[in-house]
Amino acid sequence: MLSIFRVFAAGCAAVLLAGCFLSDKPLIGEGVHIHDGPLTFCLDASEPCHQTTLQEDVYLILPNPEDGADEKPIAVRFRPLMKAGGETIWLGEADLSGEGDQEAWGYVVARKLKDIDLGVREYEVAVPDCSQASSSQLIRYGLEKEGSYSCRVTDIDAFAEYLRTRHAEDFASDAWWAEAR
Repeated sequence: MLSIFRVFAAGCAAVLLAGCFLSDKPLIGEGVHIHDGPLTFCLDASEPCHQTTLQEDVYLILPNPEDGADEKPIAVRFRPLMKAGGETIWLGEADLSGEGDQEAWGYVVARKLKDIDLGVREYEVAVPDCSQASSSQLIRYGLEKEGSYSCRVTDIDAFAEYLRTRHAEDFASDAWWAEAR
């Protein structure tokens, strides 16, 4: 069985993460720090959270030891998206490019879960599903359907507006986060 880290790193595999948003170039300019101090990213409720390290404006999500020695960190930049349920929702752009492969970036959202012992803050990460976007929404927000499983993001500001319009209530719902993780 593939680890959630491997699935996330592999991008939007048709069977595993159908309907994700992708770009062939980075669209978030400079990323922001979402927390001053150590943090972890939780990709799946049934697996341990992933430690991170910060390099300038990029968080490197580190593989857990059980993910395998050949796994590489995933670089993610964030920008604030909106407030929902009393928490800031962050829009993240993950570099999913592999060595020698075509460049690819996938888009995620994140929110604070809790502060745990030793001052480490946990964030949960979810993948918005583009299969829920109507044809008119795709056109309105500059999104392009690519096959059955993904949508191309062409304008990060329009995409952010799509997420705020389409998912404002979802981002405040624990049930949505559980399903989208």
